Amino acid sequence: MTFFSDLGNEVKHLEEGVVQWFATNPVGQVIEADFKATIKELETVAVQDLEAVVKQIGLAVLESFATNGVSTQAAVASAIAAGISAAVSGFKAAGTDISTKTISTLATTVVNQVGGQVGANATAG
Repeated sequence: MTFFSDLGNEVKHLEEGVVQWFATNPVGQVIEADFKATIKELETVAVQDLEAVVKQIGLAVLESFATNGVSTQAAVASAIAAGISAAVSGFKAAGTDISTKTISTLATTVVNQVGGQVGANATAG
C-alpha cells in the first residue's frame, strides 16, 4: 500500500464513521433533520431571490468582519447577527416567509464560509 491509498482508506473510514454517527446519535439525527428542513424550505424560494438574499448576507457579514475582525467569538456572533438581519430584510423584500430557524442556519453557513475564506486570506497575505 502506498501513502495515498492508505490516506484514501483513512478518509473513507472517517466518512463512514461520520455517516454512522449521524444515523445513530440523537444529536446527529436532530442536526440532519434540521438540515433537511432548511433545504426543503429554501427550495420554495425562487433561485434569483435566494441568490440575492445570500449576496445580501455575504455583504453584511463581510462588513461585520471588516469592522470587528474574525478571530473572536464576539466577532463571529456579530457577523451572524448581521447576516440574520440581512436575511430577514432580503426575504421580506422578496415576499417570502422563511422560518427563523432556516434564516439562522443560512446566515450561520454564510458566516462560516466567508469567515473561513477571510481567515485564510489573512494568513496567506
